[in-house]
Amino acid sequence: MTRRPRRVLRLVAAVLAFSVLAIGPVLPAGADEVSSQTYKGPAFSPDVTTPPTRTATQNKLWFHAGAWWAVLLEPTGRGTRVFELMPDHSWRPTSAVVSPDAADIGDALLDGGVVHVVSRRTDDSLHYVRLTFDAAARDYRADAPVLVPTRGASPPAAIAKDTTGRLWIAFASAARTVVTYSDNGGLTWARSIPVASRVAGETAEAVALVSYDDRIGLLWSDQTTGSFEFASHRDGDFASVWTFERALSGPAQADDHISLKRVQGEPSDTLVAAVRTAPRELVEPPGTPVVEMLVRTPDGRWSTVPVSTNTDGLEDPIVQVDETTRTLHVFASRNGSIVTKRASLDDIRFEPGLGDLFMLGVQDELVDPTSTRDPVDPRSGLVVLATDETNRTYRHAELPIPSATPVVDPGDQTPPNPPGDLKATAVSPESVVLSWSASSDGDRWAPARDGVPVQQYVVLRDGVEVATVTSTSSEDRPRSGGDLTSDVSLTYQVQAVDAAGNRSPPTEVVVAVPGTGTGPEIPRLVGTWLLPLAAVAGLVAARRRWLTRG
Repeated sequence: MTRRPRRVLRLVAAVLAFSVLAIGPVLPAGADEVSSQTYKGPAFSPDVTTPPTRTATQNKLWFHAGAWWAVLLEPTGRGTRVFELMPDHSWRPTSAVVSPDAADIGDALLDGGVVHVVSRRTDDSLHYVRLTFDAAARDYRADAPVLVPTRGASPPAAIAKDTTGRLWIAFASAARTVVTYSDNGGLTWARSIPVASRVAGETAEAVALVSYDDRIGLLWSDQTTGSFEFASHRDGDFASVWTFERALSGPAQADDHISLKRVQGEPSDTLVAAVRTAPRELVEPPGTPVVEMLVRTPDGRWSTVPVSTNTDGLEDPIVQVDETTRTLHVFASRNGSIVTKRASLDDIRFEPGLGDLFMLGVQDELVDPTSTRDPVDPRSGLVVLATDETNRTYRHAELPIPSATPVVDPGDQTPPNPPGDLKATAVSPESVVLSWSASSDGDRWAPARDGVPVQQYVVLRDGVEVATVTSTSSEDRPRSGGDLTSDVSLTYQVQAVDAAGNRSPPTEVVVAVPGTGTGPEIPRLVGTWLLPLAAVAGLVAARRRWLTRG
């Protein structure tokens, strides 16, 4: 007996599945908005020997003016520049050069139309750069870099801004946790202030900085004592006045890896930090947590939630906050890919295990995920950037965030693109099936999609609205209960409608509907199968587009 190719069998199975959907239950709204898409990014210079996305205390991305932006390495040399994530999911270089000789890519802080960036150069000097957004040119303008006094320290630095407008920078010297500040928008910086001292050692320590409530918070590792320490400074107090807390302590409870974020709340904020307690190969017995979530509640109490163990193999964890769906995301590298684990913000607990695949590494070595310090929402989606060490390129993944209500831009008055390839088929004297290609709401970027999806479509017959649908097909019964014997010619139009209610120009088609006097009626079963077959064709086309992406 001849065996049918698997591809044919899969297609048959898809047709059958969609036939069931045509006459039975349908997928819930937003069900296709749960998976991420991975894209290849620009190459970076072979002069750089460490992953450019490294350092969990720093954030390389931000979302502004309807787009994602990042500080990335140039393809040649050690320069860094601002890049914009485009609708085709590639990165466009802007004119804003952040550093001509970067040792680390730096930490970026979005502040309205301004971005503050602090980064080190190869001579260990620390520099602050102010980026200003030019909306007309859709570009960032970089001011001249300002040297920040560091007293010879070389580790990466983090930046934050308090409610008084003061900018803060923190870093770890050989034996101290140090801060400095600027009261004039970064033009000048004060002398470094030691916040805490520790026993000098050969191990590097991590320092993370966050603004919350009316305070600046500082979380750092101390591997000598095996602890994570925290200090807070009330906005407006003298710069040397800090209040101290211990977030975590104990044997093998501190490594140099911290990703610290704020969760907005009333009356006070919550702080969360993904930390690595120790290298997993040094921890016994098997099953011991090595990646944990430190949680500081609004009343100032710290608790620890296990994220993964020494047998899971997760490295380089970062945390990202999604306040729309009340979800806490952890991203980490594992065996050359990026995986994710999730927990509810209302009950922070992570399921045991390896997590879910988020960014696939195929013969690649994906490491050191990084993202934004700000909460994400349905408009921004979620974007995570990582380093492909094998091919010396960036890679990133995009994840849509579902929303119960449409995300509406109150200033949006631009209509979406009109539907394309409108077809109308008279399947019987009383039934017309229409299909068209999907529209997009302009040419803006959308997470893991080819353009921003429209909200719905309006179908008109001879100028009269007859249906409103969310799919790209519709059936109309133009002569239901009327004369079926004569031939008629009908004009159909379809308009796309975006979340703001803007309508696209109509796409039009004319169809001749035969009467029963011109021939036998086509069986109704044909109309039942047209929609599933069109859906299968759409799936095949979507899969082909996905496979061709880098």
